[in-house]
Amino acid sequence: MRRRQVHLVDESGTISEQELKDVAAALQIQVDRDFSPEWGSQATITAGAVGATGSAWRLRMVTPDKLPHGAGGVHLDQHGRPYAMVGDFSDWTVAASHELLEMLVDPFGRKVITGPSIDPAADNRTVYYLVEVCDPCEVFTYDINGVTVSDFVLQDYYHSQAGAGVDEQGKLEGPLSVPKGCYISWFDPADNHWHQQRPDGTIVTASKTSKLDAHPRAQRDHAFGDTEDRQRHDLHTILASYRL
Repeated sequence: MRRRQVHLVDESGTISEQELKDVAAALQIQVDRDFSPEWGSQATITAGAVGATGSAWRLRMVTPDKLPHGAGGVHLDQHGRPYAMVGDFSDWTVAASHELLEMLVDPFGRKVITGPSIDPAADNRTVYYLVEVCDPCEVFTYDINGVTVSDFVLQDYYHSQAGAGVDEQGKLEGPLSVPKGCYISWFDPADNHWHQQRPDGTIVTASKTSKLDAHPRAQRDHAFGDTEDRQRHDLHTILASYRL
C-alpha cells in the first residue's frame, strides 16, 4: 500500500515548532504501531515551517475563525488533494489525530460498509455506513509520550457478529455502538435518505432525498446542510460536553 506524506503546519501562530514536531512524532507512533496494522493505511508524518513536499497532505492548525462553518474536518483542495483543518484549542492534538486517521482511511469520502441499521424503526434492514473511524468513539482518548490522541474503531466495529473490543481502547460495547458524544452516519436505500445518530443520542433523518453515488461523504454533508455539519464536526465543543 502506498505510504502517504502528511505535514503538520501551524497557521494560527500559537503553536511552537517544537510542540508541533513532538505531536508529529506521537502521531507517527500511533499510525505505525496502532493504526496501520489494523487499517493498512501508512504515512510519514512531518511538521514545521519547512519540509513539506508539493504532494504532501496538509494537516493545518488554524484559529477558530478560519475553520469552515466553525468546525474542522477533511476537505479537498483545488487540485483534488486532501487536507484537514484543526482549531488551535487546548485539545487540538486529539482533533489532529482524529482528522489524520480519518483522512488516511478515506481521504476522498468514498468508503462505505454495509450493515444492519441501528435505527430501531428500520427492522435491521441493510444500510450503507460512511466509514469515519474516529466519530463513533471520539470522546475516548489515550496518551503517547505525553501527547493525547484520539481513539478509533477497528474493522470489526462494522461487523455485526463481532464481539467486544471493536475500538483501539476497548471502550465501545460492541459493533455499531455509539455512546453519548459520538456519532455515525448511514444511507438507507429503502427511503433514499441519509440518517445519523447524533452526539446527544438522537437519531435524525436528512430532509433531502439522495442517491448513493461516488462521493457519499460530500453527499451526506449536502443532505444535512451547514448547521448540522457544524455541530457534527465541532469536536472541541463535543469533547468539552461529553468527554469521559
